[in-house]
Amino acid sequence: MELTSWQFVAFSVVVVFLFNASRAARWRASVLALANVAFIASHLRAPYQALALAAMLVGGYVATLVVRRWNSRAVVGLCIALVVVGFLYLKHYSFMSFVPTLPFLYLVLGLSYILFRIIHLIVDTASGDVGEPIAVWEYFNYTCNFLTFISGPIQRFQDYRADAEAARTLETADVDEGMRRVIWGYFKILAVSATANAVFFKLSPALLQPDAHPALASACARYVATAAIYTVFLYYNFSGFIDVVIGFARLLGMRLPENFNKPFLAGNFLDFWGRWHMTLSNWFRDYMFNPLLAALMSRFENPRLAPWFGVFGFFVTFAVMGIWHGATPVFVAYGLAMGLGASVNKAFKLFMAARLGRARYRDLCKAQWYVYLCRGLTFAYFTMGVTALWVDMAQLATLGHALGVVGALAAFVALSVLGTVSFIAADLALAGLAAVAAFAGIGHKANAANAASPANDAARGRFARPLAAAFALAGVLLVTLAVNTLYTQPPEFVYRAF
Repeated sequence: MELTSWQFVAFSVVVVFLFNASRAARWRASVLALANVAFIASHLRAPYQALALAAMLVGGYVATLVVRRWNSRAVVGLCIALVVVGFLYLKHYSFMSFVPTLPFLYLVLGLSYILFRIIHLIVDTASGDVGEPIAVWEYFNYTCNFLTFISGPIQRFQDYRADAEAARTLETADVDEGMRRVIWGYFKILAVSATANAVFFKLSPALLQPDAHPALASACARYVATAAIYTVFLYYNFSGFIDVVIGFARLLGMRLPENFNKPFLAGNFLDFWGRWHMTLSNWFRDYMFNPLLAALMSRFENPRLAPWFGVFGFFVTFAVMGIWHGATPVFVAYGLAMGLGASVNKAFKLFMAARLGRARYRDLCKAQWYVYLCRGLTFAYFTMGVTALWVDMAQLATLGHALGVVGALAAFVALSVLGTVSFIAADLALAGLAAVAAFAGIGHKANAANAASPANDAARGRFARPLAAAFALAGVLLVTLAVNTLYTQPPEFVYRAF
């Protein structure tokens, strides 16, 4: 059941109606559990393919019971280690190719995000942050929520439990906001990312052919165009998916955390990852970076070294986060690139603050020219880094041979310039639109002074919102039909493979 399929939309609508038929906790938990089972079953060809998922879920739940009963660092560490080893075995990462696999095909979809939730539950149960013991149905609905099963966002259990206990009544504001997010999400996926995806598949084959020997300038230009359009596709595909699941969750009384916060406004690489896939970044910050930093500082009690522990911590954290994305060698390169970008960014900030002084460096970071320069450099580095998401190791070698060191540097400069110019143009366009909207708002207020009575205005308002939502939904349906006609089928969700 793909997110872009009519089956998923119909399925979600049915779940919303059934879920809101009663505010009883048991009813809602039962509806959500059945929905989760049905969603998982839609990805199975045979029941036995769910055995690996079931084993991981059972192991994770037993681990939470163990740390609640025998709470010590050794027990928590052992439980986390066993869960991680089980995950690595089931995902069959390339460095574990020597280990025999299970003798049948099984479902790996969703395992990565279930791992994050299980580790979170183990750690927070041990620390006492979870509170009351976790019931089996709570555990299943939290770890296997059909809306967040594939690729998040990663919600904390405490927030999930608070939403479930609140048993909210579906209000008009919830419907408005939920439908708006769903509609906007499908527009991102079916219109913007589908178009970018079509352009990408027009450009990439010629770039990755092993027998092609393009001139350096031609290879560089094609790579810049291909990589840039892939980044556009990735952002609108992933953020569109998040909009859809957050919207449907709102209709189920859930407040899922946001996963994106205008990432291309980021002034550096670390800031970018504070805005992109935020729940993943926050998870790694809380459960890897902070513990690693604390361990280093307790082991080496030297205040002068403390900032540089951060450099090392960022490298390790981002390298692991990158390698987590895939089980093949190309993702090792991706992880190392992400780790290098984060650690160099941190080291550069330390160097500039020491060289210029904190006050002068803060002033520099506020300078408009410097802001746009850094945004362009951040875009270029991220865009070249996520090349790992659309090539395998052989294709990466072909690309490296075609570009060489000079071509790669030229591509980085070109992407930086492209990003900087695009951001300046976008900001100017948005400023112009804001000015036009403000001018139109003045005229609207002047006309409103002569409008009908407040009672009539309120009556019109009650009908205006549903009508506007209906028109917007109709627009999305038309876009969906158009995309199906133009591109044969909508693009798949890119992060479902991770």
